[in-house]
Amino acid sequence: MSTDSPPQAKLRSSPATDKGRTAGAPGGSSWGLRLFDVALVGLFLALAFLLGVFPLKDTDFFWHLRTGDLIRKTGQIPRIDFYTFTRDGTPWIDLHWMFQVGVSWIYERGGVPALTLAKCVITCAALLLLITARRRTWPVWTMILAWIPALLVLSGRMYVRPETLSLFYLSIYLAVLCRWDRRPWLAWLLPFVQVAWVNSHGLFVLGPIVLGFGLLDAALRSRSFGGDRKRWWAIAMSASAATGLACLLNPYGIHGALYPLELASTMNNPVFTDSIAELQSIPRFIMLAGIWVLPLQLHFATIALGALSFLIPIVAIAAARVRATLPSRSIDGNGDPSAGKPRKGNSLKASGKTGDARRKPRRKQAAVGADETGWRISLLRLLLFAAFTMLSFRATRNSHQFAAVVGTVTAWNFAEWVGARNARRSAGKSDASASDSDGIRPRLVALVALILLVFAVGSGQFYSWTGEGRQIGWGEEPLWFPHAASRFAGGPEMPDRFLSYHNGLASVFLYYHSPERPGGPGKTVFTDPRLEVTGPELYARYKDIQTRINGEQAGWQGDLDAIGRPTIMVDHQDNSQTGAVLLGSDRWRCVWFDELAAVFVHDSYKAAVAARQVDFGARHFRPDAAFEPHGVPALIAAAKGLRNYVNFHSMSRGDLARPMIWLGLDYARRVVEAVPDSLEGWKTIGLIEMLRDPLLQPTPRFRLPFDPIFDLSPIRSTYALKRAVEIAPRDFLSLIGLQSCYQDRLLFEPLAPLLDEIVTLRPINPHQVGQQIRTDALRNEVRQRLGPAPATTWRNLGELDQMVEDQLAHGRAESVAKLLERAYTPEQAPWETVERLANLYLHLGDPAQARATLTKAGAVPRPAVRDARLAVCELAQGRFAEARQLYQQAIAQEPNLFEARYGLAVVEQDAGRAGAAYEQALAAVDCAPSDAARVSARAIASAVGRFAGE
Repeated sequence: MSTDSPPQAKLRSSPATDKGRTAGAPGGSSWGLRLFDVALVGLFLALAFLLGVFPLKDTDFFWHLRTGDLIRKTGQIPRIDFYTFTRDGTPWIDLHWMFQVGVSWIYERGGVPALTLAKCVITCAALLLLITARRRTWPVWTMILAWIPALLVLSGRMYVRPETLSLFYLSIYLAVLCRWDRRPWLAWLLPFVQVAWVNSHGLFVLGPIVLGFGLLDAALRSRSFGGDRKRWWAIAMSASAATGLACLLNPYGIHGALYPLELASTMNNPVFTDSIAELQSIPRFIMLAGIWVLPLQLHFATIALGALSFLIPIVAIAAARVRATLPSRSIDGNGDPSAGKPRKGNSLKASGKTGDARRKPRRKQAAVGADETGWRISLLRLLLFAAFTMLSFRATRNSHQFAAVVGTVTAWNFAEWVGARNARRSAGKSDASASDSDGIRPRLVALVALILLVFAVGSGQFYSWTGEGRQIGWGEEPLWFPHAASRFAGGPEMPDRFLSYHNGLASVFLYYHSPERPGGPGKTVFTDPRLEVTGPELYARYKDIQTRINGEQAGWQGDLDAIGRPTIMVDHQDNSQTGAVLLGSDRWRCVWFDELAAVFVHDSYKAAVAARQVDFGARHFRPDAAFEPHGVPALIAAAKGLRNYVNFHSMSRGDLARPMIWLGLDYARRVVEAVPDSLEGWKTIGLIEMLRDPLLQPTPRFRLPFDPIFDLSPIRSTYALKRAVEIAPRDFLSLIGLQSCYQDRLLFEPLAPLLDEIVTLRPINPHQVGQQIRTDALRNEVRQRLGPAPATTWRNLGELDQMVEDQLAHGRAESVAKLLERAYTPEQAPWETVERLANLYLHLGDPAQARATLTKAGAVPRPAVRDARLAVCELAQGRFAEARQLYQQAIAQEPNLFEARYGLAVVEQDAGRAGAAYEQALAAVDCAPSDAARVSARAIASAVGRFAGE
């Protein structure tokens, strides 16, 4: 590194080193190897570029864009907040204004794709500065290999955010520090960089800190103030002073320069660090999500490699010194080990050399062995490594700057050490042998590593490993930003105040509706992603309101009244519980529900409620193209959102859950119709069906006679989730859903291997970690309930019946099915056995096998019952037309068969045929065999009744 002391600089000009350069060292490599190095750098930057080409997902982007638009329009940089009604008029130090203006200008000309391109170009420019910040003797391939883990960490936050500019400015600092020992005038670039940085991002404080590390390193080196170093210090100190003063050149003066101190205090408040993922420390992240997360493992790998870049050279130098002090046998140029020994009559004494003279060259050899390494422990590198590693542990969002600095330090250490080793090995060798020592082979290793990573990223496999769900793309992430809901939420008939969960949605709302100036017309928000403006007190109040809503605590509606009854927007992915409570409220009304978000207003806004209140039942029975999701991804998102709401209402508010179940199943079935092997389609069907008629407590339904009231939904759910698991055997949510299906009906035999599979999965979030812990605890209980392996032979039918009952009592439905299959041929089995066997297969999620069993039955005392049971097989597989026909056949044979009437009512209800469903439900009421059956049939009639005449 260029901060070496003058003696070391002279050492690199020694004949041995110069010979290394002309032969094998990178600085003197042949033009072919130099071209190879250029190709390696190009491929490294191509990989970095590819890692940055992913759709925009950061909600902070929109408030930055809105602010940039306003600065360009008004020519004024904001000084007080006018986006929120809670902090209106309070100071707002917006040090991002230069970034925001740039984002606004680029977006106006090329939209999000142009911004993605700009982000990738700036990142690659920064990395080019860092990868070329090297001595000529440092191998390029070493720099690249050392950089790879850090690049993968850095890619995790390659967002269209101000930190992208911080990366670029930081890279300029590091590139200057690498060269300023020989070219001190480069330090005068830093004040200009600092002016741009202080007006782009609050992390501008990193510039002076890094510069201070460089000055400290220079001051503590030997003879750092002597001779020609005085001129160097004059330039460095004056440029450093100018860099410090440059921090004042911002619209807010001293307040802007000191703002990072206030920002650090705010961001470290537990209110933020406990609830916002990117502000969580790494220890807390591990506590919540575990350590088996690839991005976290890459982070630790980067730290470990950085530590090794110090440790390995130190150990190598120590080993070289030890070897230099040990006695050794000399070997002459011909390989004769005796050539170095004193020959007879040719002793040292005879030649006039004393014992002291004999030891003196050995001490000299030891000293040279230590110095010729060309590597020293750099205080600058140690400080950079320690400071930025510690910074990364404070908050996960600091991984961007951490990766840039630690990747650079690691590359410097390894490249300097390898370069010095190559130079020593090349000394005294021919040009060919020297070139071979640092030639094609290590470059090929770097090339192969880069090519494999390019393929891993380009194919999406890398993102599959990380669990991020990213994909290659230039525009916005599809179905991520609720643009339509945000535009609607700020309509003229809606409140002027806005509250959103999650907080990022406020950014999109501000983009469309915020005032253009303080006191100007527009709509304001309770809080938004500008946490430095929000402050911990307001954010705590914001979270407290949500906690009170979610818990339906007394007075939560009064809390909303107190802040002016704002429009409330809730996203489906993370905050559907809040939406579910609002949906069940007697005063709040859902006036918008799409694939991404729901919008609620207080019923005092009568015009909005009268015109736009959402009727989920009407969307099912009377589909309106204006509210229909378009395309498979939109259908999946809408079905998932409805599923999340049903999850909170299935047990307590069946009147609210039922129409959402119909609609969610509509969307999921349309997905499966379009893509028969859709994981999300089958999984969503299974999870919604599981919530439709949940059992109040675990019950071994598979041991009891078939009852459509209790068994239709679990059977349909089990089949759908088994299909999902067949499509994706290690999908966590599908496996957990299937576990619930088996566990609720005490089906221990299929449950046991499922639990074993779930605990082998790698969790990717805290919810999965907790679920795995509970699953692991359940395994021992299930094994105990299963008991020892059952007998498989019997002497008579009485013994067979006893075996069947014993195994059913232990939850061994699969084993019982095999026993019955062995004991009876389908044609000869009594109807009771056929019915039991078919029932077992239905509960196990195998309607095809149940159909085959019923079809082959010999003696069928009631054909109508068999047809109704065959209809269940069809309904479980989503074949409505076939199920309808079979139910109608059964009704034709036995008009008062409740199972057929009720089942057909369910088919018509789910198919959106309200009149037919109403008719069959009323018929089922008339022939219901019990009060429970009558209540269930009447519930269907009541739910579809208002649509039946249309």
